[in-house]
Amino acid sequence: MKKFSFRDAMVFLILSATVALAYQLPFLRFTFYDQFAATYQLSNTQIGFLASALNLTYTICYPIGGWMADRFSMRSMISVTLAAYAVLTFAFAMTTNFVALLIIHVMYGFFGIATLWSAYLKGIRNLANKDNQSKMFGSSEALRGVIQTLMGFAFLGIVGLAATEAAGMKVLFIFGAVVCAIFFVLALFFLPKEDIENEEHTQSAAVKYSVMDVLKNKGVWVCILVIMFAYITWAIGNAYMTTYTVQVLNISTTTASAIGIIRSYIIVLVAGILGGIFMDKFTYKGKGFLIVFVAIIASLIALLTSAKIVALSIVLTLVIAFLANMLKSTYWSIMDQAGIPIGMTGLATGIISFIAFIPDVLYGPICGKWLDDAVASGDVAAGFNKIFILLIVCGALGILSSMLLTKRTKEVNNGDEKIMPVQDETSSTI
Repeated sequence: MKKFSFRDAMVFLILSATVALAYQLPFLRFTFYDQFAATYQLSNTQIGFLASALNLTYTICYPIGGWMADRFSMRSMISVTLAAYAVLTFAFAMTTNFVALLIIHVMYGFFGIATLWSAYLKGIRNLANKDNQSKMFGSSEALRGVIQTLMGFAFLGIVGLAATEAAGMKVLFIFGAVVCAIFFVLALFFLPKEDIENEEHTQSAAVKYSVMDVLKNKGVWVCILVIMFAYITWAIGNAYMTTYTVQVLNISTTTASAIGIIRSYIIVLVAGILGGIFMDKFTYKGKGFLIVFVAIIASLIALLTSAKIVALSIVLTLVIAFLANMLKSTYWSIMDQAGIPIGMTGLATGIISFIAFIPDVLYGPICGKWLDDAVASGDVAAGFNKIFILLIVCGALGILSSMLLTKRTKEVNNGDEKIMPVQDETSSTI
C-alpha cells in the first residue's frame, strides 16, 4: 500500500466513515430487530417493506451516482451526503409513523447512493495502485468495521440504559445524527476541492468512456455476477442472523444484539484486513472467491443441521458472517482483473451496482413473508431454513461466477481483448 500523506489519510478516514454511517443507520432495524419492531409496532412484512423502499431507491440511484461521480467533486458529494444523513436521522428519531418511515428510507436510499456510492468507490480506487486494490478496499472495509463497532456498542449502551425501548431508540438515532454532523464538518475542512488521483492512474483516468463502452466491456458483466452473488450472501445473512438467534436459538434480545454487533461490525474489521491480504495473494482473484464461496456453502449446510446445538449454531453464524464479509470487502477490487480501466470507474460502478444489487428490492418482502408464514404455522425454523437454502443456491452461482472471473483475468493478461475508449475527450459520457 502506498505511503499516505496526512491529507490522504484524512480522505481515507472520511470516505470510510461516511460509508460506515450511511450503511449502518438505516440498518439498525436489523441489529435491534426485535426492539425496533416493538417500538414502531411493525410486523416482519412491514419491516421488509422498509427494506424494499430503501433498496429500490438504491437500485434506481446507482446509475445516477455513477453519472454524478464523473461530474461533481468528491468533496461536494460526500459533504451533501453527511448533511442529508444528519437531518434524516434526526427525523427518524422524531416519528413512529409508518408512512414517514417509508419516506425517510427513500431519502436514505437517494443520498446513500446518488451522492455517495460511486464517489466513494472512485476515491478509494484512486488512492490505491494496481497491486494493492484488495488491501485498499479491505482496509477501508476494516476501518468501516471499527467505526461501526464503536457506534454499535454506543447504540447498545444507549438502548440498555434507557428507561424504555422506545426512549432508547429515539436517543440512539439522535446520537447517530450528531455523529454525521461532526463528520460533515471534517469533510468541509479536509476533503480537497479537486479529486485525488494516484500518479499511476493519471493518464488512464483522463480518458473518457461512454455508457456503450461500459456495456460492451465483458469484465463489467463478470463483475456484475461476482458482486451480485457475493452481496446477496452478505446482505441476507447479515439481515436475519440476529433474529434467527432469538427466534430459533432462543437467546435474549440483548445478547442477540450484542452478538449481532460482533457479527455486523467487529467481524467486518477482521474480515476486511484478512480478506484483502488473502485475495491479493492470488494471481487470479477468481480462485480466491471460489474458495470462500465453497466455505460459505459448507457452513450453511452445517447450520441447517445444528439448531439444537446453540453454541455451535452461534459460532457458525459468525463464521458465515466472516466469510461473507471477506467477499464484500474485496469484490470491488476485481475491476482491474476484469479489465475495467480506471477512467471507466464512475460509470462502471454505477451500472454494475444498478444491476448487481437488483435483488436488494426483492429479498426483504420475500424473506419477511417466509418468516411470517412460518410463525403463523407454528414452525418459525422452517422460514429460516428457506432463507439458508436460498443462500446455498447463491453460493453455488457465486462459484460459477468466480470461474468466469478467472477466465476473464487470463484473457486480460494475455492481451486477448483491447479496451477501446471514446477518443474525443470532450464527447458526452452518456
